[in-house]
Amino acid sequence: MIVSAYKNASPLQAQTKLKQAKPNSLDGYAKAPPVDELEMANSRKLVRHKHKVAKVVLGTLGATTVIGTGATTVATVALMNPDALGPLGPSLHDLVLNNLPGGAQQAYHWATDPNPQAEDSSHYGQLYQFSPGSRNYQVLAESGQTSPDGNDIPPEAIHNGRVVLGFEGIDGNQSSYVHAFNKLFNSGQQSAIPLNQNMLFIHEGHRPTRLDDIKRVLHDYETTKKIQSGEKIDPQQAFQADPSVETGYNVVKQALNQDLDVLIFAHSGGGAQSVEVLNLLSSHGYHNQIADHVKIVIMAGAAPAQDAVEAGVKPENALYIGMKADLVAELGHVYIDPHDPMDGLIRLAKDLRQTSDFTLGPMHSPDQAIVPNNLDHLQDFFYKGIGGTYLAESPPAK
Repeated sequence: MIVSAYKNASPLQAQTKLKQAKPNSLDGYAKAPPVDELEMANSRKLVRHKHKVAKVVLGTLGATTVIGTGATTVATVALMNPDALGPLGPSLHDLVLNNLPGGAQQAYHWATDPNPQAEDSSHYGQLYQFSPGSRNYQVLAESGQTSPDGNDIPPEAIHNGRVVLGFEGIDGNQSSYVHAFNKLFNSGQQSAIPLNQNMLFIHEGHRPTRLDDIKRVLHDYETTKKIQSGEKIDPQQAFQADPSVETGYNVVKQALNQDLDVLIFAHSGGGAQSVEVLNLLSSHGYHNQIADHVKIVIMAGAAPAQDAVEAGVKPENALYIGMKADLVAELGHVYIDPHDPMDGLIRLAKDLRQTSDFTLGPMHSPDQAIVPNNLDHLQDFFYKGIGGTYLAESPPAK
């Protein structure tokens, strides 16, 4: 009550008045009885349990930092200064090795060893197009060659007033996405959903190590959480950190300015990019246009569907699908409220225990596992307007 009464006083005034305040007399009050031994033991157990929960959360942060899920970013931004991770140096190295099972340790080396696919930075954020049934793709723009008021959407990519835009994941390449998404959506009646239209995709690009890509994904989600917490973000800084975000921002903005519908597919790390694009646009006056024109399907993405909803996407137009066995899906589907992160962080720690696949292999693949095992939800999304978040059980071994 004393603090409340003087909350508007200056620090010096408050200090003076607090010194003048006298405690109530304790005369006439009986002493408290001794604490029961059983109660004391239970209290100690509770303290140990809280310590264990904190250790699990920290272990989750280390694990997901190595694997590259957006969940780490959320936790980092919510609880600590992200700069505390620094260059992910020796302390993180020890944390990872001491807390991860063998499969995740392999993933750590996958992340930190030189990337054999490393390529020139001009490909980071490359915009390319492919048509139904084709195995080839056409590069429309290299890194930094799109503009918010440009004309980067070719007429043939517009079908029934709609543009399809895809965001690749870490380690993805153009040919693999052309194959997978033509198989899933452009192969006639054999498709999961027969869209049968040209698709635009954004190539993430391969940095010298996957850890460089992981840090980029961390920054993407950090930016999204800052926007959601009300902080003003300079888009140019976001674009410099991740050219794929710049390409996505420019293409989506061009589409919305033309009153076109936009269907977004985002896989893995592309989930963090796609929601950052939408939240940036929303913070610059496009919230209503996003609500009217954008649908998004996130496949084992490093960002949950709710992050798209926060940008304006209607809940029925936001779908997250993945596999329970996949580490990225287990952690990436969880929404973290930047104003009240603890519930989400605890849920992350619990979900980590259900993960059995740390390899980012078949369980992380859109065409091998995610879409086939979530086909009913995907069909409900397109034909009945039902969004949500769904993780499928791994199919039994044959």
